[in-house]
Amino acid sequence: MSTRPAFEALPLSEDHPPYSAWGLYGDEDELGTLNLLRPETVLAAKSEIVTGETISLNLPLNIPITPMNPARGAFKHRFVAKPNSNDDELDINTQSSSQWDGLRHLPYQASRKFYGGFSQDEISGPSPTTRGGVHNLARKAIAGRGVLLDFRSWAVKNGISYDAFSTYRITLDQLLKCAEDQGTNFRVGDILLIRSGWVEDYLHRSEEEKIALGGKEDRAFAGVENSVEVTKWHWDMGFAAVAGDANAYEAWPPSRTDPLKHALHEIFLSGWGMPIGELWNLEQLAAECKRKQKWSFFLTSQPLDVPGGVASPCNAMAIL
Repeated sequence: MSTRPAFEALPLSEDHPPYSAWGLYGDEDELGTLNLLRPETVLAAKSEIVTGETISLNLPLNIPITPMNPARGAFKHRFVAKPNSNDDELDINTQSSSQWDGLRHLPYQASRKFYGGFSQDEISGPSPTTRGGVHNLARKAIAGRGVLLDFRSWAVKNGISYDAFSTYRITLDQLLKCAEDQGTNFRVGDILLIRSGWVEDYLHRSEEEKIALGGKEDRAFAGVENSVEVTKWHWDMGFAAVAGDANAYEAWPPSRTDPLKHALHEIFLSGWGMPIGELWNLEQLAAECKRKQKWSFFLTSQPLDVPGGVASPCNAMAIL
């Protein structure tokens, strides 16, 4: 299909999961919304480069000290001293620091189906394929216009106080007011970044507190509300990808009382094939955007080419 259907037309087939867009780019598609990053879209984003300043959007691989999910191992670095040279050996969980959730991460929970309809058995059964692997993001290579919604700064400005380690749900009305306050407009193919203050709140804690935050079963984080209105807005705006400084982009745990009844992870990843970035370091970017009064920029991200991988460090950079 050459045009995007209206949100109300989703799913595109009655036997597909709620709000999914399977088949929009063909039955064998593995890029999802990254198809929106056409050469002309990337080329148009060059106009966002004004000063040539580069800003890393990555946390160090050893932050958080203790991964938030207790099932994920902490980063380990082994320095290998050799007679005439040195090597490094790294042991990382690809979702323990700044990263992209790929399309194999989380299926629709009811059907256990991933983007386009492949199943868990297809990727981890006796004859596994690489379908939907993070290598697709790597070989596409992500580049385009990035837009930051600095929600934490807007919240402070408007007397809204919350701890990012609580289930604070950012509503559509708040996102729209933040964008209006910044004078921010969106284009189809934008890569949306939302600063909730998660990294700020984490870095301000003591070493003991940081260690204690990780590995808990009852995890709670601020993020975007998983409502029908928020989901529709993301679709209508035509974002190629989304990312945030929070641990899950959406508020965690997601609500199951709204008519949506799905986590955004299910719909974004497995419904639309839209990568979700988490734990991005947006502190320096937010400061520079505020100083320049400009919240759009050229964004690049080169995920690791791991055939059949679930996720990857984002290796992301903003060019202002």
